[in-house]
Amino acid sequence: MDSNTTFNFIGNIKVSSIKNKVKNYINEKWEEFDFRQKTFDVHRETKTIPLIFDKDFRLSNPTYLEDSFSYKKEIENIIYFFTKKLGKGFIIRAILVNLPKNTFIGEHVDKGESLDRCIRCHIPIITNKNVLFKIEGEIKNLKEGEIWEINNTKKIHSVQNAGKTDRVHLIVDWMLEDVL
Repeated sequence: MDSNTTFNFIGNIKVSSIKNKVKNYINEKWEEFDFRQKTFDVHRETKTIPLIFDKDFRLSNPTYLEDSFSYKKEIENIIYFFTKKLGKGFIIRAILVNLPKNTFIGEHVDKGESLDRCIRCHIPIITNKNVLFKIEGEIKNLKEGEIWEINNTKKIHSVQNAGKTDRVHLIVDWMLEDVL
C-alpha cells in the first residue's frame, strides 16, 4: 500500500464460521486477556481474544495461543488468501477485538517496528452501520467479511461504535517474508 493511503480494500471472505464461534463466547471469555486494555489506555473499552500474539511484538516466530486452534481452518484460509493477495509471508499477530456498543477508541497513533513492518488488516466479523473508523479525517464503515488493509501507523486514528450491537473485528498482521 502507498504510505499515503489509509484504507486499501483487499477482498471479501466468508466469516460465518468465525461469527458463529464468536457469538458463543460468554462475557467472561472476553475478560480473560486484558494486556491491551492495561498497556494501552486508549484500548481500555475494548475486549480482546488473542489467537496469535506475543506481548513483545516480535517480528518472527509468532506464538499460536490455545484459542487459535479453534480457528485452525479459518486461519489456514486467511493465510492462503493473504499469500495470493499480499505476497508470501506469515501471520505475526491475529486478535479478535470487541468494541462494545456505545463506546469508542479515542484518537491515537500506532507505532513500533513490528507495526511498521507488517501489513495490518481488519476483517469485520460482527459490525453495524454505526461503526465508523477514522484515519487522518477519512471515515469508513467496514462491512462484515470485507478485508481492509489499514495503514494507521504514525497516523491519528479512532473508532466509534454508536450502534446498538458490539463490533468484533479480526485484526491480522501479515509479515511479508522479504521484509525480514
